[in-house]
Amino acid sequence: MGRSVMRRWAVFSGSALSAVVALTGLFGVALIGAGSSSCLAEVSARSIHPPEVVARFVASDSTQANMVKPVLLADGRLLGLSVSVDRPQEMLGRYSSDDGATWGQPVRLFMLPEHVGAFGYFDAFTDKDGKVHIFFLNDGNTGGVLPKLASEPAVRPGRTLDIWQVMSNEKASAWGAATRIWSGSAGDLLSCIQLKSGRILLPISHTTSRNWRNRGEGFKAFTYVGSYNSSALYSDDDGKTWKQSPDELSIPTPDLSAIGGVEPSVIELKDGRVWMLIRTQMGRFYESYSRDGGIHWSAPTPSSITSSESPAALVRLNDGRILLLWNECLRYPYAYGGRHVLHGAVSSDEGRTWTGYREVIRDPLRKDPPPSDSDWGAAYPFPVVARNGDVVFSTWVETGKARIMYRLDPRWLDETSQHSDFQHGVDRWSIFGVRGAETVAVRGQPSMRALAIRRASSDWPSGAVWNFPSGKQGTLRLRLMIENDFQGDTVGLTDHYSVPFDEEDVFYNVFNIQIEAGGKLLNTRLAPDRWYEILLSWNTMLGVCDVKIDGKAAGEVKAQRISEGIHYLRFHPAGRPGNGLLVESVDADVSQSISVRGPGGGR
Repeated sequence: MGRSVMRRWAVFSGSALSAVVALTGLFGVALIGAGSSSCLAEVSARSIHPPEVVARFVASDSTQANMVKPVLLADGRLLGLSVSVDRPQEMLGRYSSDDGATWGQPVRLFMLPEHVGAFGYFDAFTDKDGKVHIFFLNDGNTGGVLPKLASEPAVRPGRTLDIWQVMSNEKASAWGAATRIWSGSAGDLLSCIQLKSGRILLPISHTTSRNWRNRGEGFKAFTYVGSYNSSALYSDDDGKTWKQSPDELSIPTPDLSAIGGVEPSVIELKDGRVWMLIRTQMGRFYESYSRDGGIHWSAPTPSSITSSESPAALVRLNDGRILLLWNECLRYPYAYGGRHVLHGAVSSDEGRTWTGYREVIRDPLRKDPPPSDSDWGAAYPFPVVARNGDVVFSTWVETGKARIMYRLDPRWLDETSQHSDFQHGVDRWSIFGVRGAETVAVRGQPSMRALAIRRASSDWPSGAVWNFPSGKQGTLRLRLMIENDFQGDTVGLTDHYSVPFDEEDVFYNVFNIQIEAGGKLLNTRLAPDRWYEILLSWNTMLGVCDVKIDGKAAGEVKAQRISEGIHYLRFHPAGRPGNGLLVESVDADVSQSISVRGPGGGR
């Protein structure tokens, strides 16, 4: 469920790890970038920048903390929260006054109570009065958060993960006592919002007594909905007292070991409804709506947002649009699709259509086999919107031993073109877990680098994957050369991520452009050792992709299925091991797309 032990750590998934690391205080911090103006009038004047690392926190030997999550304070500062794993536990905070560009030394905010169990897996937000609310899971000394203390008894038998709360005063300078607001066995906390009415809404998930032998009655007896339900807690008195929605939301599962619908995230829509996205094992989020502020919820239904078994993050931007961060990953065994990349998209019409679908983070350790004893990848984002409009976020799941703070300019998700060449490496591509995909010097042009893709071994697959802005209509321009004894390749255009060694991608791509062994591409035969310009022009509304070779029409490829937009290029070498092809550059342009219809919501 996104948790292993609180002692696991994480590492950056981008390309900006050239920052200088300075070990200070409890953590080592790597800082890059300069502070941004807090004046919204200057936001449009700032240049658009891709996602970047603004801080890299590394635990010292003396104190450990499970992560750093940002919260926007009423005065515009950001507060990075973390919980120590040493007993007695303390809540730590470090502040940023420049929209997350730099961070101060960690300070103790308060001590958590002893003899009640371990605290962790927290979330936090600031209410309209400036009070900070922090919600924790507490294991009652049953080992759900930290190892049990032999010197203390469990609070109660069985699996315990109660929900506790700590509140600050309106200036976040003093903190109240920790109190239990819900008892049971909860899933991770991913979201908390305050509605326009003033109600505070905390979506939750929790275990039930359900299993395959005890599936339930009625329709549930014909299927299996897992061992978890999703629901919500709400408070109408600023967090002093809490009630639980009477509605228990369950989701179908693909197998008998699956847990069902967990870790919901919510956002209030402009029409007053609350939209909930629920993590599932079905290859997509399920969604539910509440028309009465989170008390009653509609039966969950499949959304059009494809996703691995990982949670979503929803946040309202300063310009009124909605930002979605999630793992649009399929067909990998871990987390029912994997967490190799984290995606971002923006909606200006309350979730009906979206732009972007871009890779915000890539796991930098993806070239190595994943660890077998902990969560890994790039998942569980916790975003806040800074005064300058940037989104500052951390991720609960990261590979390695560092905790990273990222900064995302939402305008980057509005871009409609992208270029890739290989003069500075191949970090923007996925070529892990394969053999035969590598950058090489071009023969006769030693200063030029290209991506070589071929089937190099019968024991290893080969392939390469590249992401670009999504579009219902668009063009992809490839400068490409096949080698002598070329064994064939499928050039795929599709609308989701899967690993480069996905052997089934040809069945799920929207368009498959086959280059046969020997070089035949539709009505044209490519000669080896010669560069060609291949232009792919797609229209998902018509279900066609036109192919031109050096400006001449080569034919048309039909879509295999309906799609809301293309944002992935894939190469899948075929045949026996042998020679393949070289790609010198790729240019994508989706400016023809007036809008990109995508994830449901707001319907």
